[in-house]
Amino acid sequence: MTSSETLEVAFVSDGTSGATVWDTTNGTMLKTYRHTASIGQNCMSLLGNDYLIAADKGPLIQAWPINSQERTHQVRMLCGGKINSLAASPDGLYIAVAISEKLQVWMACSGRLLTTVSRHFQPITIIKWSSDGSYLVTGGEDGLVCVWSLAKLINTSQSSMPQTFISGDQIDQSAPTYIFSDHSVRITGVYIGNCTRCIRIFTTSVDKTCKIYDLSTGIMLLSIAFDIIPSSLTVDSIETAVYIGTTAGPIRSFDLTSPPRTRECYVSDKESGIKFVGHAKAVTALSVSLFGDMLVSGSTDCTIRTWHVASRQCLRTIQLKEPVINMFLTLIPRQLTANELEPSIILKSFKKTEELENDHFVEVYSYNDLFEEESDTFGHKEDTNIREELEKTKTINARIYEFAINSILKESEPNPKEDIDISSFSLVDLEFNGEKNGLDNDDDIIIDENSTTPRKKKRGRKRSKKNVNDTNISNIYIYS
Repeated sequence: MTSSETLEVAFVSDGTSGATVWDTTNGTMLKTYRHTASIGQNCMSLLGNDYLIAADKGPLIQAWPINSQERTHQVRMLCGGKINSLAASPDGLYIAVAISEKLQVWMACSGRLLTTVSRHFQPITIIKWSSDGSYLVTGGEDGLVCVWSLAKLINTSQSSMPQTFISGDQIDQSAPTYIFSDHSVRITGVYIGNCTRCIRIFTTSVDKTCKIYDLSTGIMLLSIAFDIIPSSLTVDSIETAVYIGTTAGPIRSFDLTSPPRTRECYVSDKESGIKFVGHAKAVTALSVSLFGDMLVSGSTDCTIRTWHVASRQCLRTIQLKEPVINMFLTLIPRQLTANELEPSIILKSFKKTEELENDHFVEVYSYNDLFEEESDTFGHKEDTNIREELEKTKTINARIYEFAINSILKESEPNPKEDIDISSFSLVDLEFNGEKNGLDNDDDIIIDENSTTPRKKKRGRKRSKKNVNDTNISNIYIYS
């Protein structure tokens, strides 16, 4: 068992509803994503490692958590028309959507429509992102291949960019970086290389040609002509071999380590010795394993085949009920079999209109935003009524506690209104208490026989200052 057999899985969509995940080494189906309709060609993509997004040739993009069979209903990604193709950026921040001949770029974390551009004359059939997410390539029914710079596409403020003029004409900042018009009819496959030194773009078309371009210069490096229509395309990770699926079934392979001396070459059926024979109908999808030792293909003959590249032998065949529409290999997502999803990507519903105001406004999202109430996509919204009732209960409990403490303290304190036994006080005590309580020597202490509580009687004359050390006491009157 090789290393690639345990690292990668295949995401497949056929004519039936939804999508499936397969272990192509042993033919085991690992996961099913349910949907009511079939997914359109080139309309399925992974959003990071957290979601699977797809469209059924309608205006709505469906999203499944990677660990769930059911779609999420908390997010509604509605576009402005029928979707021909879609692809998510490798970092999961942007979603590129093709609606007829228009290209739209949406921000996944805010749901904003960043830009809408149109350079194709006929509907776009395929969208591909570069490995670093800085470029995206579109191919259409008109045979055009457009290379777009993401930095220019998402910059909606034209005034903030330096204006450049050539021959008196202003350069359109939203224009494609390159427009390749070497193909004459519909584009069937696009692949962007991963080499950082010289990024190459591979394209196939119904005109029976495969062309290779240099992304840095925009120059066509090689044009390969076949005697059969190519229907799909892929390249190994080190870009030494090109695999081309055909409408007849056999898979062609072209070695780039020994290219022809001329820029254009023709490869016929007899001259092409490297073939993978097994499919009876058109091959719609191709994907090479990470280590380049396995090739996986999907066809309209309702089969998925795993090939050994070195020997060109078919190792396993998976029989499906409907023709294969989309298929790609990827590393096993970390949370594919997790009970609860811990997303690292914020996903929000698409907004209806493109926001042009606040051009200099920057949105910054943190990891905590994944679990906020308004951005929670899993139904864990906080109930505000329960929180209000909880606060009311806390307030009532605090008041009851305060009332109980005050009542206990009042019962333990002596009552000042209680009668005092005068016989227990001496004259010296009365004098001392009088000074302590603010009584002057001129004040009279009146004691009623019916009550032993002494009462203070004020004289009408002005109080005089006396020595505090004077031991004379006031007159005491006793009423009978």
